[in-house]
Amino acid sequence: MSETTWDPHAESRRMDQAYRIEQAQARNADVLVRYWDKFMREVGEEHSYLSLEFTYPRNAAGGLKMICPRDMVHFDHLFNNEDGADATIPITVNTKGFRWDGYITKASLVRDDNGVETVDIEAIHAWNHISTICCWAAPFAPILAQFPRHMIQFGPVRTLVTTYLTANLMRLQAPGWAPAGTIENPDWAGAGNPLFPIAVVPVDPNTDTSRWSAASARFDMADKLFLPMLEDSGVMLTARFFLPEEDEQPAPEWFYLERPTVVLETVDKSGVTGPTGTLLDGIISWFEEFLDDGTTPRRYPNLESTTEYEAVYGQSGRFGTVQNFPWVWYFEGEYSGIGRSEVALHKPTATDVIIGGRSPGWVNAGIELAIKGLLSLIGLGWLYRGQLNDVFLAWNVYRDIGRVERSGPYAFRELYVTGSDKAFTLDGFVAARQGLHLTRGYTSHRVTVEDNAPYLLGRDFGLGDQIGFAMDQLIFTDYVTELTFTDDRETPAVWQITIGDGSDEEDSVVKAWQRLGRVAAAIKDLATDVGADLDLLIF
Repeated sequence: MSETTWDPHAESRRMDQAYRIEQAQARNADVLVRYWDKFMREVGEEHSYLSLEFTYPRNAAGGLKMICPRDMVHFDHLFNNEDGADATIPITVNTKGFRWDGYITKASLVRDDNGVETVDIEAIHAWNHISTICCWAAPFAPILAQFPRHMIQFGPVRTLVTTYLTANLMRLQAPGWAPAGTIENPDWAGAGNPLFPIAVVPVDPNTDTSRWSAASARFDMADKLFLPMLEDSGVMLTARFFLPEEDEQPAPEWFYLERPTVVLETVDKSGVTGPTGTLLDGIISWFEEFLDDGTTPRRYPNLESTTEYEAVYGQSGRFGTVQNFPWVWYFEGEYSGIGRSEVALHKPTATDVIIGGRSPGWVNAGIELAIKGLLSLIGLGWLYRGQLNDVFLAWNVYRDIGRVERSGPYAFRELYVTGSDKAFTLDGFVAARQGLHLTRGYTSHRVTVEDNAPYLLGRDFGLGDQIGFAMDQLIFTDYVTELTFTDDRETPAVWQITIGDGSDEEDSVVKAWQRLGRVAAAIKDLATDVGADLDLLIF
């Protein structure tokens, strides 16, 4: 049996053909807009829109704007709905390899000066469900008797977020929440099921390698409670519709969905791989950040290196973790995919940070005890009424000597930071450290890139992934923070991918201290709930 001879020309033709097919698919601008009713039954498609634009930001609810002609097919579904203004109208937009899921929030009938009428539609992404979930202090207790006073958690971020959402959705979706008389209505089938209409994809805490944090909830809105933890850890919280006729089961190892459902899921986009593959990796990663020397970690590979892939696209930590570098890179040039960009140099706004306002509790208590004790010897103990409260150890100044030297004698000097009212506490130290960081000079970046130039959205990268780009001699890496899709009658459908948000990049030490501050705040809430007084130097 003769061996097959490899034909380089035939292989080259095959690869060229595959590339042309791929490019043709990428240029496929077909867009499918669909309206749904309040029970997530499809009403119909919208093919006559004049313009369409929607955004999909990281860890936030994006928006949609669409303009349609007055004679649109589904005008009555919007303006003459049998449920009136209260009707929930879901809307989905399918593009190549992507679907945007949301709800119409406003529909306007607009008439211009020439008498031309159009319908302006605004919608918000399904992520807004997270913004409308309140994290109770005690989700399983009645509203009139909320004990314990805080829901406190310590652990990996994905587990924390999933637990808060699951507990409060069990409360919201417990039997009895549906209107009376809907038990026999098949459209309301599933009401009372903890997985309907919103389901959370569970996380196994034992294999959750996301960074550790702490949180204390007392009727906090979920998006506000989660955002510091999500931004700090590189975890992305997603929301999407599950449509049984179109989508694969989101978590077949945990549950099986039969009805249209809103699915919430956490995804770790930090790019950090730990040595154990267990929840211990999050603690190890935190210690590595905490013991960092305070400089921004190197987050880009040596592009001139000729060593093996792992050495070029990863950096090992001192405790065995590996920080994976982005493999998607954009470079300036004639055929670059880099579009609008801004690299801004910001000058320092202060060299000194003032923190404080109140003395530690033990200081005030000690002074009161000593003075009242002395005055009581002569029968005048009643004279002291806290005249020396918040006088000693109430304030402190943190100065960046290196910044003073670099800035010269005419630099701006002081800034009072309001992040903490006690100077000699962990919270005060964290606030001062953050204040020095926020007032320093830094370079910010915000870049947009085009799709399929040469990387394809959805195939090579997605929202929340880290991407690198080089401009002149500057090399940056940052998360994909927002996706924007635009389509109208004058320009073809196009994706705009935004990398970075134009803000300063926090150094690892600041992030680690902030995480420790959240742990301290949670411990303090726990101590307060059980009646202990931990108003000491470390709190």
